[in-house]
Amino acid sequence: MSGQQDQSKPLASPDDLAQRLNCKPDDPKLILCLRLASDRFTGQSRNPILKGTDTIVLDGTGGRTVRLPVRPVTDVDKVLFNGQPADPEWSADGMLRFEHPVDGWRSIQVTYTHGYDPVPGDVDDAVLEQAAAIYQVMPGLASWTTGEESRTYSVAQSVGTSAAWSAAIAKYRIGGIL
Repeated sequence: MSGQQDQSKPLASPDDLAQRLNCKPDDPKLILCLRLASDRFTGQSRNPILKGTDTIVLDGTGGRTVRLPVRPVTDVDKVLFNGQPADPEWSADGMLRFEHPVDGWRSIQVTYTHGYDPVPGDVDDAVLEQAAAIYQVMPGLASWTTGEESRTYSVAQSVGTSAAWSAAIAKYRIGGIL
């Protein structure tokens, strides 16, 4: 994909996260946590979520239908089959249906628009919840000294996922298994 969407834009508002955490929305740690949570969501769902326009090259496998790798699809601007313009039907679920079978590796080029604007509420909520958890979990350090002996251990804490996170990932996930 060419990625004409803004990949750095988070899936939730820094203002909303700042309100949850009682801090400033321009706090660098808050911005980092929001980016990490957004990246985790798009990575685990295999879905960019944000509205964007991409150009992709696909394989024709001899059938009349081809699936685009993201959804929802909101527009199909241009389709070429073996370099020639084609006009397949398309669905919001990312299906293209051609009039005749299409065959050939890397034979289909599609420019299309996909994603959500605004971000769905359940995605926003899950990302805010995850970002807040990341913000609050700081790597710890445990150390003590007894006489001449001193020991230091790094305590890495991890962030789990909530039922809301799992449900949103399942709802927006594309392909694969959970």
